[in-house]
Amino acid sequence: MIKRIFKYLGIFFLLIIVAIGLIVGYVYVRHGGFFKYPSGGVLSAHQARYDVKSYDITLGVDPEEKFIRGTTTIKIESRADGLDTIQLNLIGLYDVLHVTGPGQLRFTQQEDTLWVIMNQKLDSGSLVDIGISYHGTPPTALYPPWLGGFNWSKDESGHHWVGLSCQGEGGKIWFPCKDHPSDEPDSVALHITVPQPYVVAANGILKKITTTSHGMHTYHWVTRYPINNYDINLSIGRYDIVERSYAAASGQTMPVQFYVLPQDRAKADTLIDMAVDMLSTYRLYFGEYPFLSEKFGLVQTDYLGMEHQTINAYGNNFEYREFAGHRWDELMLHEMGHEWWGNKVTVNDWADFWIHEGICSYGEALYQLSKTGEAGYHNHMSRLSKRIRNKKPLVVHPNATTSEAYNDDIYSKGAYLMHSLRFMLGDSVFFKKLYRFANDSAYTYQNRVNTNDFVRLWADVEDGNTTLFIREFIYTTNLPEITMDSTAAGTYVIRSRNPKYALPLEIQTSRGLERITVHAEGTSIQSATTPVVDPRRWYLLKSEK
Repeated sequence: MIKRIFKYLGIFFLLIIVAIGLIVGYVYVRHGGFFKYPSGGVLSAHQARYDVKSYDITLGVDPEEKFIRGTTTIKIESRADGLDTIQLNLIGLYDVLHVTGPGQLRFTQQEDTLWVIMNQKLDSGSLVDIGISYHGTPPTALYPPWLGGFNWSKDESGHHWVGLSCQGEGGKIWFPCKDHPSDEPDSVALHITVPQPYVVAANGILKKITTTSHGMHTYHWVTRYPINNYDINLSIGRYDIVERSYAAASGQTMPVQFYVLPQDRAKADTLIDMAVDMLSTYRLYFGEYPFLSEKFGLVQTDYLGMEHQTINAYGNNFEYREFAGHRWDELMLHEMGHEWWGNKVTVNDWADFWIHEGICSYGEALYQLSKTGEAGYHNHMSRLSKRIRNKKPLVVHPNATTSEAYNDDIYSKGAYLMHSLRFMLGDSVFFKKLYRFANDSAYTYQNRVNTNDFVRLWADVEDGNTTLFIREFIYTTNLPEITMDSTAAGTYVIRSRNPKYALPLEIQTSRGLERITVHAEGTSIQSATTPVVDPRRWYLLKSEK
């Protein structure tokens, strides 16, 4: 009996420890912070002297030993004359075996930096391939995808199920790279060797599968679109592949693929059919799917999800939301939205991370607008508003790391900015600007963006009020403050306590919804009933937060 009591006490305390760990991780992420390996920050002078053109990653993954070994070949272009030292990023958990370029190259490892010394100086515009061979035990994900690394899991049949997430840490936790959002390769090739019969899901197009010795085989994937280094990804499992075809507006077709574990195969058809419909819906607002010549892919993972380009991680356990009779998978919808906002439109500084997450989160409301009308749209925005904390600005400072930039508000408050702009500009202007932001070549693929680009595009109106509103919303925690006073029977004066700009405002009066412009001097209105300010909550007002 005593042994049994101690056994249950042990289990109880273990559960408490696990729960505390999860809570600490959750709080840590909510307040910003990515464990040991933050990505981004100030671009060093050495890394500013070259541009990455491509990565060619050859990697063997041993799920049993939780070990990886491989060679990454990086094609770089010198941006300056006399370039003789290449600064790369690779965490210190790995042993670098040798580095080649034009001949064997000398190198040194200093913590998470790999310095490669060229045999000769490079002229500006010259191209060179640098191959880095390495091996080691990669970090295990502690709270994926927020605290990333490798997930060494098992499926219900006891087979290995391997995932990888590194948004906060960057690609340096598993391959040598230039870990900065300002530089994306034009293409990436992945050659991933695993034991048979395991399947590898990765970015782009599967070119071939080759059989190697000792019961191994290699999956050869390639993408020819620019890609964030954290979006370069692989998943390994005994996957079944469920496929549909998506028809673009042009008539071109594209495969939609779902790499699903056999244990959940029966649930896959519903999800993938949702995915095809979501692609068509997002097209209405954002334009055509950005990677039409490759695929839209989903892969089942043992963590919630991530927007890995053309192979979104999916771990939402087929749990759907419902509103007004319409069902959808909110996690899949969000990650899919990142194919436009994050993967096609990409920031060059993590300080502007809110552009990825805020507009993507707003896209979920637009999906509801299409499916369930204004009621569904406003219901979604109401849910988002409850998550807003407004403790610090959306943009904290230039040259931010992921740890400094990441918090809940880049999703919810960022989305609410778009919601407010829809009302301020009106649908005709707003949706044209949204479409332009997602499709103008000045903002897409290799032409990365920042918050100033956003302000210039969205505030391109005559009165200047929109510019002031956007800048205050993004760079401060100030919110509009509206007051209303009754001056006579049926007469009310509504004022803005913020003297910087006039604000268009919706008022519910006895005559119905009215649109007025309020300013510090006050605007007088007539109503037989007490007016309601901003009844549909187009703005975050000071009294709310």
